[in-house]
Amino acid sequence: MSGNEIHQDAARFRTSIRVVDARVFRGPHVYSMTPMVRIQIDLGALEAFPTDKLPGFTDDIVRLLPGLAGHGCSYGVAGGFVRRMQEGTWLGHVVEHVALELQSMLGHPVTRGKTRSVKGSPGTYNVMFAYNDEVVGLLAGRVALELVDSLLPGNLHGLEGLDEIAEMEGPFDFAVRLQQLKARAAERALGPTTASLVREAERRGIPAARLDDSSLVLLGQGKHQKRIRASCTDLTSEIATEIASDKDLTKFLLQQAGLPVPSGELVRSAQDAVAAAARLGYPVVTNHWTAIMEAASTSASQQRTKSAGASNRRENTVAA
Repeated sequence: MSGNEIHQDAARFRTSIRVVDARVFRGPHVYSMTPMVRIQIDLGALEAFPTDKLPGFTDDIVRLLPGLAGHGCSYGVAGGFVRRMQEGTWLGHVVEHVALELQSMLGHPVTRGKTRSVKGSPGTYNVMFAYNDEVVGLLAGRVALELVDSLLPGNLHGLEGLDEIAEMEGPFDFAVRLQQLKARAAERALGPTTASLVREAERRGIPAARLDDSSLVLLGQGKHQKRIRASCTDLTSEIATEIASDKDLTKFLLQQAGLPVPSGELVRSAQDAVAAAARLGYPVVTNHWTAIMEAASTSASQQRTKSAGASNRRENTVAA
């Protein structure tokens, strides 16, 4: 297809990929038994442009990510995915494989993925891929979308809603993004003791799920579950004490258990408190009423706040 034909077809539709939703499945789910990231995207005009209609796209992406040549895809042999791109496949499918390859490059060997169209919504796809660390997985999904977009003809460029997946600083540059991914993966890596215990649990078929940014890990499910941090287990009171001293982690774990938890934010200035209160919705409870009142006097749109009822669990909370 010539450049003019691409331009004419694209002009009839929205020429940007829009991120509709992003979420993480941490256990068995309707799509798979494997924990996965799901990114729902609307291809817009690009629904009319499978990879065989994008001159040079396949060669360019394999040049940047040579490991894609080893992906078997539906053919089950090395080179299968490249063959699919040469024959023509949709860009959501490409994003899936790029996200998997990026994680493999970081030392997270994941291979499971699938991309399916959303029934009743032409051009919308659920892009699913496995992860070892959900934060790294989400970042890989964002970078995958950015990379695919960067290789499209100029008139088909455009991404909307990337921050629905994960936030990253600066404009897209593939080399810079790789360094950011590597730094985040290193930062998120488990310590040697915790990592060895998790590997042994996985070898025995015991589910393992990370619970915080440090090394708190949940082993098993249901009545058999145990929490560990390095070599400490929840058979002692140490882990419970550490969790209770971390308000954000405590709220997260209660929420994961299905208990109602008030939303809230930690802020460090009166102005930030007002902005947080606006995001959370009034009325709010604050630990520092004076700071809120000083900021409220400078904001014409400030609504009346409420600093009482700590016992009212349904109130939102701003901690200034």
